[in-house]
Amino acid sequence: MSFFNQDQIYQIESCLSLALKRGASGAAIEANYEESYACGFAAGRLKHTGTSESLRYKIEVIRNGKRGSAGGNIFTELDKMLERALLLADNGAKANFDSYPEPGSNYARIKQNCSSVARLTREKLVEDCNILVSRLKELDHKLDIDAGAKRSQSQSIFAHTGGFLKKYNYSQWSLGAGFSKLSGEDMLFAGRGRSWGKVNALYDLAYLGDKLIEDYNYGKHIADFGGASLPVILSPALTMSFLSPVVGALNGRNVYKGISPLKDKLGKNVFNADLSIKDEPHIDYAPGSSSFDSVGLPTRPALLIENGVPLMFMYDYDTAHLTGNCSTNHIGCAPYNVRIRPGKIHSKELLANCKEAVYIQSLLGFGQSNLANGDFSCNLAVAYLVRNGEIQGRIKNAMMAGNIFELFAGDMQISADLEANSKMPHLFFPSINIATKNK
Repeated sequence: MSFFNQDQIYQIESCLSLALKRGASGAAIEANYEESYACGFAAGRLKHTGTSESLRYKIEVIRNGKRGSAGGNIFTELDKMLERALLLADNGAKANFDSYPEPGSNYARIKQNCSSVARLTREKLVEDCNILVSRLKELDHKLDIDAGAKRSQSQSIFAHTGGFLKKYNYSQWSLGAGFSKLSGEDMLFAGRGRSWGKVNALYDLAYLGDKLIEDYNYGKHIADFGGASLPVILSPALTMSFLSPVVGALNGRNVYKGISPLKDKLGKNVFNADLSIKDEPHIDYAPGSSSFDSVGLPTRPALLIENGVPLMFMYDYDTAHLTGNCSTNHIGCAPYNVRIRPGKIHSKELLANCKEAVYIQSLLGFGQSNLANGDFSCNLAVAYLVRNGEIQGRIKNAMMAGNIFELFAGDMQISADLEANSKMPHLFFPSINIATKNK
């Protein structure tokens, strides 16, 4: 794909030059063009299918120590949007740096675009969704079934007045399905999906179908459960949710504000020694990967936590100037691709070793908790009772509560096997309080 040609690059460079002439000490332009195709099934039938294309850009300026930004989708109006950004900067938020830095060196080469995605035809995506829908219909004709697929190809360009200009392409596909079944006041539901930048082994219809059937068979029986403090196994889909408050506590701006629970914990034994977390910005075809940060400086892998010890806080360029620290070349003081060091025991063995436990696949209301401090109180959406290493059935009307920082500081186990798409393990905690409506 080649959307941004030399004429448009010249327009961008001219607009940046004009920003400096109009009194800005720095300016940046980010533009993106995307072509995509998507299809969706609802209630077991094809509901929509179609292609779309979009163009959008954003101009950000710094003038007199303040920020202003404006965006649009008509490329010939760059100069007009620049004037809006300059006007908004007069009453904008404080900028903690005056000018954009010169480009760095040793930028990583990351594969982000693959022609295999473009070769996913409309007919194939519709047919693949139909295959997933048909497998679920054969399972139970009373299921309400949804499915969807998408392919997209994009080209982006980022440039600023420090001399940085980068044009790059990236591609992505997604495929997923789900079902629900209402029986009186009970609802059985589940969903599975995958997404990546290249069509490879992750594009696996059989895997998605098998997992959905497994979810149905586990969930169709309701377990007799009265609530207790029990061992809990979290599915890989939930692992990142539980890691997010821990990683968020390493946000340099939150540390500066004094609201991070880890603000004075660098170099200290805070978590279980089995917990090690890395940020990997250079994974080929991963959606979060990037060779440069929000000001064009080169990214690099970072070891955030090692053997339970927090090693660093993450700072973007603006926050680094605010706090007097060095930038870690993160965007928004957040990681690119979080990876956790695997443990030594397979998830199947974790399950088999449980005399009584709860296996949780998804939660309701988890994000509404006070996650900044690690506190959570939420409903179990899809969860199963485990007895003597075997799943007995689905748990209804239950909720759990606890503190994530305390859980990661106490006894825990991390599975040796990782989910192929997210690269997340299962997590095992020996005791979490789970209450039900009946107790």
